[in-house]
Amino acid sequence: MPPITTPQENFRKASAASVPSTYNAASAVLTTTVPSSGTSGTGNVLLWDINTAAVSGTNPSLLFVTPFLVSATTAQTSIGMRLIGWKKYLEAAGTTFWYIPTVLADFTLGFTSGSVPSYTIDGTANTRTFSNITQGAGTPAANLYSPYTAATANVEPAYALIDLAGAQYVTAQFKSSGTPDMGAFWSTL
Repeated sequence: MPPITTPQENFRKASAASVPSTYNAASAVLTTTVPSSGTSGTGNVLLWDINTAAVSGTNPSLLFVTPFLVSATTAQTSIGMRLIGWKKYLEAAGTTFWYIPTVLADFTLGFTSGSVPSYTIDGTANTRTFSNITQGAGTPAANLYSPYTAATANVEPAYALIDLAGAQYVTAQFKSSGTPDMGAFWSTL
């Protein structure tokens, strides 16, 4: 039997400070600006682009994400994460690139009713992974693990495996009441 040759990357972490209560719609439209983390307070973060040394030449097809929230409380509501893939289009004149967005996934996130684990990661206290992840209607299918009812204490983190659909850049948008910091641990396959 041949060996498995799929690259096994460590997780990386991306986070956005003070996310808003709704997605920033203006951050998911055609643009001539290279996709990035956006401005402070938008809830957007660049997960990866195909041109970085860590990704270049690997042509990943799947994105593995474990979202998290940084807050002293789990009383947040309307929590979500939307993943947007971007592809380039070069205008006929050959001088301007357009970046065209595609929603890869849209998730509602939540916590179990029991004890929610709180971690200090990279010196940041109150980092909490979600125990419930559901997919928004009308978005592409993703493979989800949602241990929502698995246990009342120390619940395993929820995660999603998403098809990148040939995206050259991937950004994440976060939303939640109370303007917490949010983010995701992620890797590509």
